[in-house]
Amino acid sequence: MEYIKRTAEEITKHALAVISRIDKDQKDKMIETISLSDSIFIVGSGRSELIGKAFAMRLMHLGFNVYVVGDVTTPAIKDSDCLIVISGSGETKVGTTAAHTAKEIGASVVGVTTNPHSTLGKYLDVIVNIESKSKEPWEHPTSHELKGNYDDLAPMGTLFEDSTHLFLDGLIAEFMVRLGKKEQDLKIRHATME
Repeated sequence: MEYIKRTAEEITKHALAVISRIDKDQKDKMIETISLSDSIFIVGSGRSELIGKAFAMRLMHLGFNVYVVGDVTTPAIKDSDCLIVISGSGETKVGTTAAHTAKEIGASVVGVTTNPHSTLGKYLDVIVNIESKSKEPWEHPTSHELKGNYDDLAPMGTLFEDSTHLFLDGLIAEFMVRLGKKEQDLKIRHATME
């Protein structure tokens, strides 16, 4: 139990610190981009894809047209749509390829990443920088959140993924306030075939 509690405390503390440093203008641009888009497409790889799917589900509950890239029912992206790429490294092939394609078509591209200067960064209209460890080696020695053997307790992209998940859930809460939605409004669109 000691490791579970310690890890949960440290991840939570880290996520709160990271979220507090997200650029407010970029966060507002992300909300505006989503709000003005006909459809929202979300892409990620591995655990980032799972975080993206959770976000897609909540956007659907709010009434947005949203698709996860790679699903067989996902239509073609148009210039009136936006793509949200979740990639800690900013170098995952599926994310960078999707961003390149969306950019060529004229869609808006939003990136949630630890590395704004990555390949992905070249295609982004909106950059949400999650200053966190991804699966790549930690490159921010000024951060004191992780010391000793803690990397083994939050391996690879755990800190990025958990911080991103909490940020995106917070974004859903902000959408609810801006749109005047309550939990009951979301429940109307909740799955009935489970």
